[in-house]
Order: sequence, then C-alpha cells, then structure tokens
Amino acid sequence: MEHNFEKLKDHILPLSNATDFHHAKNKWRLVGVEINEDWDHCPCGKSIKELCYIENQINNQKTYVGNVCINKFIGIDTGNLFAGLKRIAKDDSANANEDLIIHAYKLGYIFEKEYNFLMDTKNKRKLSEKQLAWKKINNRITNQTVVRAKS
Repeated sequence: MEHNFEKLKDHILPLSNATDFHHAKNKWRLVGVEINEDWDHCPCGKSIKELCYIENQINNQKTYVGNVCINKFIGIDTGNLFAGLKRIAKDDSANANEDLIIHAYKLGYIFEKEYNFLMDTKNKRKLSEKQLAWKKINNRITNQTVVRAKS
C-alpha cells in the first residue's frame, strides 16, 4: 500500500486550527520518536514501525505519523534520527549520531554537558573506560526519559 496523502490530510486537519493542509502542517512539531517491534499504521494507511509523535503548537493536539509522511508531507526533517536510535537501541555503548543527539537535547533527555560529550565522541571509534561509563546516557535516550525542562 502506498502513502495516501488524502487520508493523512483527513487525519491532520481536524486536529489543527487551520482549514487547509498547507497552513495546518506548519503548526506541528516533532515531540518524540519510537521504533515498534510490531507493525502499526500511519494515518495515511501505510504499515509502519517508525513512529513520529507530533504536537500542534496552537492547540496542543497530539498524534503520530510515519517517518516518510513527516518528511514528505508535513515537512519535518528527521534526517538520520531513526538510524541513530536503532544503533543505540541495539548496542547501548554505541555512538549516537548527530541528529539523535540534537533531538535528545531539544526534548530534554540529556543535559548540556552530556550533549557536549556526545557531540565530541560521536565519531570516535575507541573510547576510554571513563567515556564508556558515560554511555548510560543512551538508555535515557532510548527510554525517552526527560531529565531537564525542554527548551
């Protein structure tokens, strides 16, 4: 089944304060991501495992869409966010990528000092024992644990 733009539009518009999709889509922001083991469905009708939770900035309505629809139709770039999330979910000592680090910081899952550490070590292949001990941060990111007020 292909992505059905009309079905997505019919889902998003009633949750928005706009009457046309072009204006409505600009009022949504990414507030979380999740990788499901089981299949779910995007409002467009496509089967998905990668869910993007979005919130309307005007009326605080929330919903989720698939990673293709968030990029293609809503215009929110998730970049390599899911690749980074999959990497640290599989190996909690792996390095998060830049997109995931920025996402985690924006949503309050990590402190500024942790953000700086992750950015400094994101491309390092060999970490010291002390640096490896910091990798517990990855558990907070995969569990979406908020540790500070969102900016």
